[in-house]
Amino acid sequence: MSTFSLSEFYQRNRRFVIWAVLFGLLWLLRDFFALVFLTFVIANLAAPVGDFGTRRLRVPHRLALTIVYLLFLLVLWTLVRFVVPTVGTELNRMVSNFPMTEQRLIEIKNGVLERHPTLREPFEGFLRSALSDERAAIIGEQLAVERARLDLSEAAVADAEEALTPPTGALAEYFNRQDRLYLNALLTEQFQVLRHYAPAIVNALYRSIATVALALLFSYLILIDQARIKHGVMRLKTSRVGDFYEEAAPPIVRFGMLLSRAIEAQAAIAVLNTALTLIGLLLLKIPLTAMLSVVVFVSSFVPVLGVLISTTPIVLVALNAGGFGLSVAAIGLVVLVHAVEAYLLNPLIYGKHLKLNPVLTLIILYVSYHAFGFWGLLLGVPVARYFIHDVLGVPYRDRAGPKRGAATAQARAE
Repeated sequence: MSTFSLSEFYQRNRRFVIWAVLFGLLWLLRDFFALVFLTFVIANLAAPVGDFGTRRLRVPHRLALTIVYLLFLLVLWTLVRFVVPTVGTELNRMVSNFPMTEQRLIEIKNGVLERHPTLREPFEGFLRSALSDERAAIIGEQLAVERARLDLSEAAVADAEEALTPPTGALAEYFNRQDRLYLNALLTEQFQVLRHYAPAIVNALYRSIATVALALLFSYLILIDQARIKHGVMRLKTSRVGDFYEEAAPPIVRFGMLLSRAIEAQAAIAVLNTALTLIGLLLLKIPLTAMLSVVVFVSSFVPVLGVLISTTPIVLVALNAGGFGLSVAAIGLVVLVHAVEAYLLNPLIYGKHLKLNPVLTLIILYVSYHAFGFWGLLLGVPVARYFIHDVLGVPYRDRAGPKRGAATAQARAE
């Protein structure tokens, strides 16, 4: 009977063991993944700018990197000094303007229903469905008392709801009372949610800023001492973990290069997204355009959640500056810009940087988001690109034509 040999087992299953250990370490360090990823992102954004300053402006490398990071710190200080306090102020203003907002909504509703009476029934159905069953039952009892006071029957109310002409007299008074009760209940529930989550939103912004500050520090130290760190990593090849280095280093380097291209693509998308949003803010005459543009640019690097982060201050500022109508226009602007980003900029720019078909890129973004959520959307395209071309070996598209592509493939094989 042969005895179990750990060394023999490792030699036979070396690749599996190495990758199992690496993925296990990643799982143990998952709480620090956001910090590690931000450090990688910031380093990839700062390094090309620093190299440009060194090559073209003849500035010493360390000085160029220091200037770049001072600009990053200026943006971060702007967020801390202006953006977060402004978001908190606008939230408090919106809560204090609750009665005015409610009255404005009722006026808009009355104007729309006077022009289009057939919308009354679906409008009331929407309001009822948006409330909890308990709250809807309470309002139903209040409306029964109101019908008795106005001497109205349920049949008369139902006929008036289906009529094509605006109600008059007691019916008009009843419907105004009904809409006010529904709107008041709906807005009260939503503002209670807002009051509950407003401090959490502000605290989350501050925690995110602290994480970004740490990532700035770590990435700066890595880039400043890049040569020494690279030399130290290369020494792992001759150490006791040399097997891990030889097995994992090449794929990790290739994936890091792909991720760098994805970050460059996202940076281009962020610039275009910010430019489109800035144009829309100026056209709508929404104040604080500089602050809101900074928020949009920073949030553009955060898929899905970045939409909420950038939309919240825009809508709050618009609501407090121009009322409900301007806030609706601001929401329309955000929806339009992000539709252009999702269906045009993301597929085209990602496809160009990562050499993927735009339609395939869109499919990957959709599937990876629904399968893995936030991180799936963030890393789905580079991971898919890596598996398609590096793991599965699917060849790249060659624009020079099939003959030249075949010759290139043959030369690589030789």
